[in-house]
Amino acid sequence: MKRTFLLKPLALVAAVSALSGCVLAPQTIELNDSVALAAGNSVPNRDALVRVVDQRSKSPDWIGHRGGRAPENSPLLVSESLDAALSKRLQDSLRQLGFGSGPLPPLKVQLDINQFMYQCNEGVIVNECGLEIELEVTVIDDDGRFSKPYRLRQTRELAVSPVQDYNQKWINEALDSLWQHMFSDGELRRALGA
Repeated sequence: MKRTFLLKPLALVAAVSALSGCVLAPQTIELNDSVALAAGNSVPNRDALVRVVDQRSKSPDWIGHRGGRAPENSPLLVSESLDAALSKRLQDSLRQLGFGSGPLPPLKVQLDINQFMYQCNEGVIVNECGLEIELEVTVIDDDGRFSKPYRLRQTRELAVSPVQDYNQKWINEALDSLWQHMFSDGELRRALGA
């Protein structure tokens, strides 16, 4: 009789645990500081002042959540603030295009992070994740002002909740793709004088 009494509460706990799913652990990933760009048609012969502004109303290292039963407890974070990581990347990209010192006044380049959101479905089984990024580049020169948004949206169906390496690779590949698209855009290249 005593044995049966002990097994019932344990069986109940096991059943509730199985049905409720588990809370996924937070993950921290590193973003690449640079991406190789095609060389510009001309050398700008000037420097560029870079500014990155995070327009999101989130923590600067928060880029989304891993889903699951309690997504608010399963954040996906970057190892340094998003604006700092993208600032390094932007400076490196402009150096690749030939920006540095020169006699002309520096060009002002601002990158606004309007959206950077990774999220997986809520529930017991995590089997779909999505990534949305919107960056807006503004170039300010004596001749005027150029501003244009660049967007990326991807969704993936998965067998299980993705591990840290998978998320890091996916997000870096997506960001590289968006970055290549931005810096191959003829309008932006003309505004930069590259």
